[in-house]
Amino acid sequence: MTRVGFGILLCAGIVSLEFAYYFPLVSLRRELGLDSLASLLMTWGGECMLFALAVGIVEYRTSPRELRAWELALTVAASAFAAALIWNLFTDTVLRNQLGLKLFVDHIGQPVKWVGSFFYHGWMLFFFGGLATAVHASLRRRARMLASLRAAELGRAISQQRLAEARLASLQTRVDPNFLLRKLNQLEQSYEADPDAADRLLDELIVLLRRALADIRASATAAPEAYEVLPEGVGSWREYE
Repeated sequence: MTRVGFGILLCAGIVSLEFAYYFPLVSLRRELGLDSLASLLMTWGGECMLFALAVGIVEYRTSPRELRAWELALTVAASAFAAALIWNLFTDTVLRNQLGLKLFVDHIGQPVKWVGSFFYHGWMLFFFGGLATAVHASLRRRARMLASLRAAELGRAISQQRLAEARLASLQTRVDPNFLLRKLNQLEQSYEADPDAADRLLDELIVLLRRALADIRASATAAPEAYEVLPEGVGSWREYE
């Protein structure tokens, strides 16, 4: 449906330009009425639909890889002239000769030259269709780049959140209140039994707390939002320095 809409817009643009171009050049302007406009829409509508579908099929076959510039240009050229060839044969041999429908060249009084009409329609499709396809490819590439950037930013934010949670869990295990209470009780009992061992244990505990405080300050610098909210009744870590 997207390609059909693309073909309709392309057809409307070409038909408007060609009708506006031929209208001042025709002596019997009253002949250029709704019938001639309908025949013009019939001629360009089929070609634009075939062109849009051909380009869409190539892009679908190569998806998710984007077409390179030369591949896109070759696809547009082949689709334009193939669509012009197929639809010109259909309109000239079936609609005009067998069904008796007038084409736009009949309304403006020009002789029908099949080869010239084929190259003219192929060139028009290649030019205007190429411009529209280039704009569409540029917009789609930009949308994919923005989606990739958003995904990368989201992944980075998730990684930072997980890293902050891991650091908090690590610090919690290093400065566990139950662990401190056990060590203090052990320290109190050691002073009664062996003061020298108690002094060594106290020195190790001081070193442990200093390292834990240094890690907390480093983690707070890397992820300060993780330390903005403290439990009720608990002061900042600076109070324990």
